[in-house]
Amino acid sequence: MPNRSILRHACLSLILLLNVVTSRAQDSTLKYNVVVVASGSTGQTPFLGHTNQNGSTPLNGNYILGRWGVSKIYNAYDPRLLKWRAGAELITSYSTKENVFFTDLFVAGKLGPLELMAGQEKQTTGLVDSTLSSGSLAISGNARPLPRIQLSIPEFYPLYFTGNFVAIKASYSDGVMGTSRLLYGNLKYEPYTYLHQKTLYLRLGFPDQRFSFYTGFNHQVIWGGENRLWPTDNMTVADAYWHAVSGKAKNFKKIGLHFGTIDLGAEWKGLNWSFLAYRQNIYETGSLYRIINFEDGLNGFRMQRSDPLPESAKYFALQAVVLEVIGTKNQVNSAPPFGLSIYQNGNYFNSFLYQSGWSYKGFGLGTPLIPQQGTTDSQLPTNPSQFTNNNRLWAFHTGISASWLGATIVFKGTYSINYGSYLTPFDQATKQLSVFISAEKKMPFWRGTSVIASLASDYGKLYPNATGLLIGLRKNGFVK
Repeated sequence: MPNRSILRHACLSLILLLNVVTSRAQDSTLKYNVVVVASGSTGQTPFLGHTNQNGSTPLNGNYILGRWGVSKIYNAYDPRLLKWRAGAELITSYSTKENVFFTDLFVAGKLGPLELMAGQEKQTTGLVDSTLSSGSLAISGNARPLPRIQLSIPEFYPLYFTGNFVAIKASYSDGVMGTSRLLYGNLKYEPYTYLHQKTLYLRLGFPDQRFSFYTGFNHQVIWGGENRLWPTDNMTVADAYWHAVSGKAKNFKKIGLHFGTIDLGAEWKGLNWSFLAYRQNIYETGSLYRIINFEDGLNGFRMQRSDPLPESAKYFALQAVVLEVIGTKNQVNSAPPFGLSIYQNGNYFNSFLYQSGWSYKGFGLGTPLIPQQGTTDSQLPTNPSQFTNNNRLWAFHTGISASWLGATIVFKGTYSINYGSYLTPFDQATKQLSVFISAEKKMPFWRGTSVIASLASDYGKLYPNATGLLIGLRKNGFVK
């Protein structure tokens, strides 16, 4: 439990960052964002009430939470080639216990299109809608950001030698995950585990044309401890890193827990609406760099208003609609670790080596549709060696945003049919319906302040049935 000293040091860090950023505010724009909410629930926090919140929302349904953020963003009108930005967001919450931590705490510098970032910053990975989606398969923003160093081209950058027909977006990063409990060998814990990540995406289409095509991939791997786990391989840390990054096998063994997607998308930009279709194809440790399972993946479609409504509009108007179908039931694995038949089927987000699997600080790194087993119904089978007891499913997700009477309204609904995992199969298909609706209304008498309210419910057999109500205030704006 954090003590007053931790909270005092956290607040001091925010104040110091604010002072540094303010002293250089002429370089760019300084923003702040403060959110204070209170939640009450009939049980644990409903599924859509806590997912994709960067691990900030307590799973106990009754809590008080504050988000205190300040950030310096790039100035689009600054002609200088070298720019910088920074940000911090502190989470303070009280539920069954106090909790204080940073989601964002980073500094970044940009030289032309190339950016170097150090620290921890919220992120999602993959071709997907960023606000209404069920969550990207590999890195969804469901877990807390981990400390990392990242070199990237963060926005699509046109390649002039192609006549701007091809634009590129890419990243390469390494982060620290800390101590992990081991399931293999005589060692119980490995104090040094890491997450490596790289992405490469292309956009094809001339800027003045309405149609664009997207393609690319992301590759992530959790690794660490190989020099102690496989002493007979004479593997150094540098050797383990190379095999983790490249995906090459060492003595017929894949190094680390790999997961990624190969993505495709197409977008049409009309005068009033844009339309985006996207697909994420899964590959993992046994199928690295090969698409061998076309049944599993995420299929999505987004319709989004491109012509903004006038601020005075009070009538009901759709802003965006997202439809997704997600499948992970098949999990064919034609190249299992060590060639063992027990791993002939995949085991998404679980690991034969690291007990925490594809997670960080207790929350899944990937799609929240594959949950940590402590959140599922207590009547369902579990296995202490797994992160999740349910990674085989079909899910159907809808997200809608609209405006009405000056308020922003968001609805999300997810229906899933769940089969457990190959190690913990459910006795029968377990069905689950989760719904969420929220509204945010600006207060005209208090500039930059909004009232927030949301209602979330779970119905079915995967999670305990619960309904939660949240109310709060948000204040954001720019520091001049």
